[in-house]
Amino acid sequence: MVIGGLLAILIAIWVYRTALEAKTGNALFWVAGSFILFLGVQVAMIYFNILIIETFDQDSYAEYDSAGGLNARDNSDTAGIQSGPGGTFIGIIFEILPFVVPFFVVAIVRQMIMLKQAFAFKGLFDGLKETLVSIKDSFSTSSEKS
Repeated sequence: MVIGGLLAILIAIWVYRTALEAKTGNALFWVAGSFILFLGVQVAMIYFNILIIETFDQDSYAEYDSAGGLNARDNSDTAGIQSGPGGTFIGIIFEILPFVVPFFVVAIVRQMIMLKQAFAFKGLFDGLKETLVSIKDSFSTSSEKS
């Protein structure tokens, strides 16, 4: 969740800078809205991942083992969608989706609702590079800037 927190802070700075530059007004409301949207979509993607895993899992409602107290699928390496050669790839996808999808949703809302522009993939991340550069520059001291 540290990655999600850092990404949420980056999005907040990005949206705030965009709101100030575009003079949309109520910059803090845009930041709060984007933060809530990011967290909401992130939680939805986590539940979506769980739904997919449980749907394709062979014994999601199995009884507990009397011997070890573990679910039967936890005692084997052959159950579920994340087994086999493609299981590692699927696991990586399930780890990345809760961060990538909310980022894209916030970028789309920022472009279409906040900036009132037509959807264009090229302009979806405008201002992100400048935001990252300004964050990097904020860590340098005055002697390094000279």
